[in-house]
Amino acid sequence: MLIKKVAIGNEQEAFIEDRFSEKMNIISSDDNNRGKTILIQGMMYALGNNPVFPSTFNYTKYYYVVEFFYNNIIYKICRNKDLFFVQFNESLLLFENVSELKRYWHKNIFPLPIITKNNFTRIVDPELYLQVFFVGQDKKDTSNIANKGLYNKEDFKNMLYSIAGIKNSIVDFDSTNNIKQNIANLKDEKKLILQQSKILKSQKRPISYLSSVNDRLNFKNHLGKIEKVKDKLTELNKDRNKNISRKLKCEITIKELNSLNRNLESGELVCLDCGSNHIGYKASPQQMYSFDVSTPEIRKQIIESINNKINGYDEEVERITLLINSEQAKLKELLSVEEISLESLVAYKDDVYSVSDAENKLNSIEDNIKQLENQMKEASNSKEVVKEQQHNLLNAILSSMNANYKLIDSSGNLEFDSIFTKKTEVYSGSEQTIYHLVKVYSLAKTLNHGYPIVVDSFRAEDLSTEKEKIILDLFHKLNAQVIFTTTLKSEEIGKYDEKGFNFINHINYSNHSPSKILQSRYVNEFKKLLLNFSVHI
Repeated sequence: MLIKKVAIGNEQEAFIEDRFSEKMNIISSDDNNRGKTILIQGMMYALGNNPVFPSTFNYTKYYYVVEFFYNNIIYKICRNKDLFFVQFNESLLLFENVSELKRYWHKNIFPLPIITKNNFTRIVDPELYLQVFFVGQDKKDTSNIANKGLYNKEDFKNMLYSIAGIKNSIVDFDSTNNIKQNIANLKDEKKLILQQSKILKSQKRPISYLSSVNDRLNFKNHLGKIEKVKDKLTELNKDRNKNISRKLKCEITIKELNSLNRNLESGELVCLDCGSNHIGYKASPQQMYSFDVSTPEIRKQIIESINNKINGYDEEVERITLLINSEQAKLKELLSVEEISLESLVAYKDDVYSVSDAENKLNSIEDNIKQLENQMKEASNSKEVVKEQQHNLLNAILSSMNANYKLIDSSGNLEFDSIFTKKTEVYSGSEQTIYHLVKVYSLAKTLNHGYPIVVDSFRAEDLSTEKEKIILDLFHKLNAQVIFTTTLKSEEIGKYDEKGFNFINHINYSNHSPSKILQSRYVNEFKKLLLNFSVHI
């Protein structure tokens, strides 16, 4: 998307700017109030933004025209208050509000981001999506979006996901609530049918052979019993292994103590550090105990105590083993197949056939429940994938913001962990300027959205010459049109016309009269522009 022309005016005064290039554009002046902000806000207003003009400018008196090039077509938009005219090729369309414009734009020009707001899926309004590539001079806030009203920070993030082609979790998974409700309704219906057809809930084995519903119910119940036995076996095995492990540690302790139980004919056991013959045995850190082993008598007593513990562990292992054997017998019994006689089947045949309609209905309900549960599972898995994609996108944007911040200000101490700051950590001065620049740059770089980058007063807080050069070089390398505005100090006048800035299309507004960008000499040309929209003034 390339901006080709911006025009503002009425039957008395007007201004037209058509000197934009496809790459880097800087609109400058040697003082404030030369019309730069009027031009930029007029362009955004024509694209559907909320009016953010200087308070002294009565914007309702004028028409606003923007021409842009997209997909080999020149689109022309004219706005007057809430009325929009769109002209391209041989078509001329009229829209009475922003909502009508955005819906047409989404369907016929290029898709706009879609989010869920207040439980409704909606195409985002220009007041939000323009903030992806536009930074105004006023109402800037590092802790929130500009034009705070209908939208908030979460809406902005969801919009970024939409631009990146990532599903919005609220949009795409809100239907899971309906699925859950449908499953609950089906289970209630199933419960009612089973209450009315008690034969289908019978625990008698022959009925399972005759009824698929009864077989499923009994199998589910049977499986639950098997799971309980299995879990109990697992816990008993864990407990037995713990006791065996403790017994082994005690046996190792005895071996170590027995190694000290020798009579040393040519000397005695002493500490090599201090020479003391008062020696102790310290258990492992997990056991947290120690005891004196200086004399054979003490060692003998300790060994006897440990042997008693070993015997206790042996008894506990034997007890648990018996319990395990008992549970294994239960499991074997549960897994055995009971033989059913032909007489038993014949006896219950008529009972089962009498509820065949109910059984068919229950089979249908079971199939529907399975399908819905599979949908829930797929939605859950997809939701995790989407969360990871969203997380990766934000991380990529933040990584770009941090890397380029360090490139611009190597001595700076900021580190971005979110695309917005906390309310208590709002940046100001040059930090705020750099934040907004690296953010809009990183969004363009990461999303590759194709919009022009528009920043009004891009050096708002005394950006140093060195940092400015780095910023201009970064944006120049972007595959996007860039439109910056700035007010130059007296010693900077003419700087963008120098050889080192030959990649810049410099548009100089210094010769404009203060607060008088609109002039009568542009009126005739402006009227011709309006004729494209069949507007006569």
